[in-house]
Amino acid sequence: MLNTIRLCGLVFSLLALAQVTGCSDSDGGPVQERLPIVFVHGQFGSAQQFETQAMRFTSNGYPQDLLYAFEYDTSNTDNPLDDLDSFIDKVRSEAGVTQVYAVGHSRGTSVWTAYLDDPAFNGPEKVARYVNIDGRSPEELPGGVPGIGIWGEWNSANSGYNRREDNSNAQIGPDPAANYYFPNKSHTETATSAEAFALMYRFLTGVEARTTAVTPTKSGKVNVAGRALYFPENIGFAGATLQVWKIDDATGQRSADKPVQTLTTSSSGEFGPIKLDPKQRYEFALLRTATDTFPADSVHHFYPEPYTHDNYFVRLLSSRPGEGIEEFIPVDDASSGMVVLRMREFWGDQGAAGDELFVDGLNVLTPAISPRTGVNIAVFLFDQGSDQTTDLEKGEIFPLNLLTFLTGADVFIPSMFEGTGTVEVSLVTRGGETTALNIPNWPSSTNRVSVMFRDDTP
Repeated sequence: MLNTIRLCGLVFSLLALAQVTGCSDSDGGPVQERLPIVFVHGQFGSAQQFETQAMRFTSNGYPQDLLYAFEYDTSNTDNPLDDLDSFIDKVRSEAGVTQVYAVGHSRGTSVWTAYLDDPAFNGPEKVARYVNIDGRSPEELPGGVPGIGIWGEWNSANSGYNRREDNSNAQIGPDPAANYYFPNKSHTETATSAEAFALMYRFLTGVEARTTAVTPTKSGKVNVAGRALYFPENIGFAGATLQVWKIDDATGQRSADKPVQTLTTSSSGEFGPIKLDPKQRYEFALLRTATDTFPADSVHHFYPEPYTHDNYFVRLLSSRPGEGIEEFIPVDDASSGMVVLRMREFWGDQGAAGDELFVDGLNVLTPAISPRTGVNIAVFLFDQGSDQTTDLEKGEIFPLNLLTFLTGADVFIPSMFEGTGTVEVSLVTRGGETTALNIPNWPSSTNRVSVMFRDDTP
């Protein structure tokens, strides 16, 4: 059957077709056309878990306007089936098609399974193919829709980090050949990895991907767009001011007196697209107005790596000032704080096979703060107790120790008025790649900081 797939890929390459008919794989049925892809994230997730995969799709020529992410309130335990159905109908109408492709990760697989199995929604008539990533493992394919399962260490037997009580491989549907296992990839990493992309691309298109890399732009400019959201509700920052600043790579400081763009987010928090220089670093500054719980205006500063490819799934995750996790994080004029994110887990207890995250030379990824079993994709760093003392011996600190995917450490980062100093944040990934991002040391009293590392290797 693999030879059939490769033959279809050869036909595709020779004829340069936009459609492939008659090519099938082990999951049955010909791939008829390029349909819209709808990604549904998991708990505490957003379109961030599809950001790199979307760029891999467009790196292979998949149209940008056929890539979608359905985002929902993960603080609510109910599956948003009505909203998903309306979203799919909107996508079908916009694209002028009758069906879409479905991709779900973690809790997103529960959403898709419930939707496809519920006859009230006619899901199997609207979904042509389904990719189930590291989540539900129903014995039958949801709604009978052709599907594959992609599994990480949580669901792969003998991985050493297996969470299944029977220590067996998870499986979706009755066909073992439609399931693929990565026992050395963590839960989110399974969804964002190049290997997962190769599998879903072949399954959804019927041909092999030309590349699993995010290819750099050749035009000299990239288009960047996304949403500013309240985390974890995924409700948009409506009508907020968003500034985009050029910054000096060596200091993290703004390199001009004015932002290159000042935007107002839509009612759903959307912004862009804006054209940026792929060789330039930028700061996205989300201006937040005072509230009853935090009676001072504040700014949430986001520091991503440079965008080298068109990216329409940027997510600026914040909160209502003084609410949510912020309620438990001390703020003052003397200290700076930050959250460091990557859509690939931080392993702090794997030695040379793990990651290191240095803040001004201090590795904050200790075995107690971010063990492999913690599946952490966000590390909060702040001065717990406001005592101007770093204490990594505390391990994972409250309330982050109670939340999956998030961790926190007691780290004192001295601040300066208006953030005129520099903090070096350096990530050494498993595999040995090092990326350093310099950022200003903004006072935590009126500033929040997010440092955003890529989950792939540029």
